Amino acid sequence: MTAASEAAPVLEVRNLKKYFPLQEKGLLRRKIGEIKAVDDVSFVVRKGETVGVIGESGCGKTTLGRCVSYLYEKTAGDIIVRGGGRVFRLDELNRGNNSEFRQIVQVIFQDPFSSLNPRMSVLRSVGEPLLVNRLARGSELEARVASIIQRVGLSVSHLQRFPHSFSGGQRQRICIARALVINPQLVVADEPVSALDVSIQAQMLNLLKDLQSEFDLSYLFISHSMSVIRYMSDRILVMYAGKIIESGSRDEILRQPLHPYTEMLLKAVPKVSRRGSGRLQDASGGEPPDLLNLPSGCVFHPRCPYAKEICREEIPALRAVDDQRQVSCHLAEELVVQGVFD
Repeated sequence: MTAASEAAPVLEVRNLKKYFPLQEKGLLRRKIGEIKAVDDVSFVVRKGETVGVIGESGCGKTTLGRCVSYLYEKTAGDIIVRGGGRVFRLDELNRGNNSEFRQIVQVIFQDPFSSLNPRMSVLRSVGEPLLVNRLARGSELEARVASIIQRVGLSVSHLQRFPHSFSGGQRQRICIARALVINPQLVVADEPVSALDVSIQAQMLNLLKDLQSEFDLSYLFISHSMSVIRYMSDRILVMYAGKIIESGSRDEILRQPLHPYTEMLLKAVPKVSRRGSGRLQDASGGEPPDLLNLPSGCVFHPRCPYAKEICREEIPALRAVDDQRQVSCHLAEELVVQGVFD
């Protein structure tokens, strides 16, 4: 058992639900349905740990991250954050203690181009969290901003420049500096490298790992790339149609997945053949389900090559397979699904 697994959770999520109401057009705007973007999700993130969340577009992973960081208000469930000697329950936050919560939890967004105000210099953008939370001002603020800017690989000479003069990778470094300048304990990283060139992605991932070690950070790391999740994560949550359908340690998920959807994600990872050419393995076809019209039984069964009658009729519960693993599949014990990474 690792030190991270023995530590008290920085984040606890219990039976989290986030539903978006669908309203008809017109004056009355009556509710005609709801989109269950996150539906009964539970997990923990421990101190110093990286929990990766992976799934296709529309699976609910970004909504999950925004609920955890209090950018969305949850529909139901509990979100508990520990840090700074305090315990925060998100349904009890108000204008009086929201600022203290923001000092514990910060977000790195996917698109560095839209994350920065084009009219604010680097000094103002990175220093704003210090100013808003009344942690520093004047020369002290500038010194702290200069220190974190250098730590993320930029120069003090960049402080008076504006976002338009930076590349995508440099902008994301500025966003990382802004998130870390107030010394948070939990960082929600929502696809932080997907908008960057492939040649820059490895640099950013290495930087995030170095910063995690230096600042003793915990990450909730969201990505659609299994290769990125593999590199960054200690544990992995696999999401499909708003639910966690498999969870476990990184090595267990990658080497011996239990759910056919996880196998599909792994098969979609490009592999290099003996002749040196990249190729994609055969993966299950089909499209993600319509969240307004979910199929009966297991929501993955229309795309599952192993589906049986029970899969079409009964919804599988998320159940523990051992101390570390959970899976939502009727056939998990009898299937031999294929992993990718050794």
